[in-house]
Amino acid sequence: MLKINLNLKKIFAIITLIAVTLAVLTACGGDNSGENPNGLNNNDPGENPDGENAGNDGGENAGEERIYPDLPAVDFGGYEFTFLTRDWESVVDWEEWNHRDLYAEQLNGDNLNDVVYNRNKKIEEKYNITINEVGVEDRNGVIRRTVRSGDDDYDVVSVHLMDVAALAQDGTITDILKVPNLDFDKPWWNSNTIRDLSVGGRLFVMQGDLLILHNDAMEAMIFNKSVLQNNGLESPYDIVKSGEWTFEKLYDMSRGVSKDLNGDGRMYILDDLFGVILQADTDISFLVSGGAKIASKDENDMPVITYGSERIYRITDEIMRLMLDEENVLNLHRYNGQFGIYDEQVKMFSEDRALFSWIRMRIVERLRGMETDFGLLPLPKLDAAQPDYVTHMNPHTGAGVSIPATAGNLERTGMILEDLAAESRYTLQPAYYELNLEGKFFRDPESREMLDIILKNTAYDIGYIYNFGNFAYTIVYYGMNRNINHASQFERMEPRMQTDIERTIEAYENIAD
Repeated sequence: MLKINLNLKKIFAIITLIAVTLAVLTACGGDNSGENPNGLNNNDPGENPDGENAGNDGGENAGEERIYPDLPAVDFGGYEFTFLTRDWESVVDWEEWNHRDLYAEQLNGDNLNDVVYNRNKKIEEKYNITINEVGVEDRNGVIRRTVRSGDDDYDVVSVHLMDVAALAQDGTITDILKVPNLDFDKPWWNSNTIRDLSVGGRLFVMQGDLLILHNDAMEAMIFNKSVLQNNGLESPYDIVKSGEWTFEKLYDMSRGVSKDLNGDGRMYILDDLFGVILQADTDISFLVSGGAKIASKDENDMPVITYGSERIYRITDEIMRLMLDEENVLNLHRYNGQFGIYDEQVKMFSEDRALFSWIRMRIVERLRGMETDFGLLPLPKLDAAQPDYVTHMNPHTGAGVSIPATAGNLERTGMILEDLAAESRYTLQPAYYELNLEGKFFRDPESREMLDIILKNTAYDIGYIYNFGNFAYTIVYYGMNRNINHASQFERMEPRMQTDIERTIEAYENIAD
């Protein structure tokens, strides 16, 4: 597929801006529930244009009446709509965190691939465009150089959440809330992203049904049914349903399970059985699942420190009890650099050498060949009084869509993104459910209920993602190796955190509109 050169793209931008404006002015209004007045997305919800079943007869959105975006058909004259993504090649442990949700070159019989292909084909035909993806390992460097040169080679860049702050503050990406034709009140967008990650009414990344990398990065627990039964333990599913799946319950069930299988007198990753497998990331993960955060937002949508509460220290006590119990709990990051930690995690769990394991959801697919049955669980709560289970989305592997500051014709960009996201809700997301629940991975009906709980209530910690004053990384990486006094550590670092927040707010206020 040949790239359209810059001059042609600018010509297209001028022509299509006029076309979009005229089309929007003449389009029918209304909320468009149930049917599409434009006549271009009016297939039966269970059929895609090629007759493949890709609709809403199962999965996350089952039973939901389909709605359509209120968008007219506009001919964009063969425009090439390009996503820029990160393509991990040199870091083997990270290859599975590449996108498989934005572009598919051709049909190949894989359900996810074919759903993406058919979704894109449908949008391509509606708008007379082609959709392309450019994957590079140095995605941040490429998009920065592109913007500094004033080029508009990329319409959308997929940004990992940990990169958003720097890219926004140096002017590389633009406020996505100002992009026309994006309706973030629609169900195909994740409103929790706005709730947790906007700053002063500005937002530079958005997540929604367009991406399954978002789902893949959600954090959860799995349990090995063989190890559970061998130790005569109660069903974790029943515990979750009773509302009593807590840090204390996790720890109590894990103790007594560990075994020095080779009899050498020490507990070691390659040889022995552990009650729980964790990673350094579990520290913040459990902080959020326990109903707390390092930072949140005030009434003016500005970041404020929320660390230092009594609840925080109750949670950190529970976390440290787990992290420092080397007889029962294995922190994989203690061996980072010695082994591929995801490989060892999967190997241990598949060999029945762990009762519980903290995961990011994509890891489940590595367990397809596991002989022993296993189950899925949400992250634990602090206590039974906590009303809801909360799912932390890992910001190192979780990504969203952002708009480069030099992207041309934002009306076109918003229109295409909105339609792709809407179509994904009724095709890609059900395919994700089918992959995990009706395909090769989870093997019991309870896992569907657990996955619903996990995807229902997501949360982000802006204090972790922005790492104000380097506090988040300090407690994560200190906590995985040694006991620390969180209260005294916070007292020492709070002034630096506050200064960093003030600088961040000032930087956002100085970003040109």
